[in-house]
Amino acid sequence: MKKVFLCLAVFAMSFSAIGQEKEEKVLRHKGFETNRFIDNWEISLLGGAQAWHINQDELFSIGGEITPAVQVSLGKWVTPFFGGRIAFQGLNLNPQTEGLEKTSYTYLHTDVMVNLTNWICGYKSNRLYNAVFIGGFGWAEANGSDNEYAANVGLSNRFRLCDALSIHLDLSGFLTKETFGAINTTGSGDNGRFGTNYELMAGLSYKLPTERNFYAVDYAPYKNKISALEQDLAASRKDVEKGQEDNSDLKNQLAKERKAKEDALAEAKRLRESLVPSTTQSLSIYFTIGSSKITDKNMENIKFLAEAIKASAKDRVFTITGYADEQTGSPELNMQLSKRRAENVCNALIEQGVDESKLKVDYKGDTEQPFKGRPYMNRVAVVK
Repeated sequence: MKKVFLCLAVFAMSFSAIGQEKEEKVLRHKGFETNRFIDNWEISLLGGAQAWHINQDELFSIGGEITPAVQVSLGKWVTPFFGGRIAFQGLNLNPQTEGLEKTSYTYLHTDVMVNLTNWICGYKSNRLYNAVFIGGFGWAEANGSDNEYAANVGLSNRFRLCDALSIHLDLSGFLTKETFGAINTTGSGDNGRFGTNYELMAGLSYKLPTERNFYAVDYAPYKNKISALEQDLAASRKDVEKGQEDNSDLKNQLAKERKAKEDALAEAKRLRESLVPSTTQSLSIYFTIGSSKITDKNMENIKFLAEAIKASAKDRVFTITGYADEQTGSPELNMQLSKRRAENVCNALIEQGVDESKLKVDYKGDTEQPFKGRPYMNRVAVVK
């Protein structure tokens, strides 16, 4: 059982130290760098006196003779404030009953170490005195057969000689069953009460020759990097604000352009609608005497007329009526001439994109003279 406990204890401390070594580039404790697995190990050897106590009504009443004790431990400081160790102690305990021989015992335990001085006053590698709290649990064995669980607590007073050596003056004790090792045979045996072993020991601890101290974290690179990042962030925020302002200006400009476009389209529509022939208005295309050919000048007028017709209501139909001058040609020739004039105007409008369904052709020859007294104006095709 003792071997199993020892293996578990070694595994626990190794796991903790290895985990800490893996994180050494990340972990920080109160502004100090963590160290490697091989750093800050110490071996302690102590000797002194011990006494067994079972009278719970008289807490500090010592029974039997005081006997010598020794302790060997292996520990590691993970930070300037916390560490752990494996300790082995033993020799003999004095029996409580007359006639019994002294009982040999061993106690193997794992402990947590807390440097109270560093914790309260701040870490100093060359401080003369450090008070270290120690607490843990383990397995006690007596007479080679009696095994019991035990818990221990103590205060280690350490006086620094140099980086490697310190003098220890430790006051500690462990708690287990009062029947441990048959030290107490009075009474009715195991009644659930406990016995306490008090120890006062002195000795030396030696730090292994690797890194023995801890170093303060140099925050300057981090602060410089943070400052640079803050400056970049401030510049980015200014860029974002400038971008938002530019975006707002573009939105306003786009809104103005859209408004201008809408106004222009509305004005164009109004102009087109104003140019569309109404029931009381007509548009005229004039021809030369005896001809039905549309001149280049009149073609520009037809293009304008085509846009006006396309802008009109979808159900409106325009009538193109051809005329001829009664003072020129025979009635039969004038009738054919007025027909060709109307048809040519209609075809020209269709070529300009006017829907054929919106156009109607009519012709009057010289039977009607829309402009009486002005023969040259009756050579015309009227769109209405």
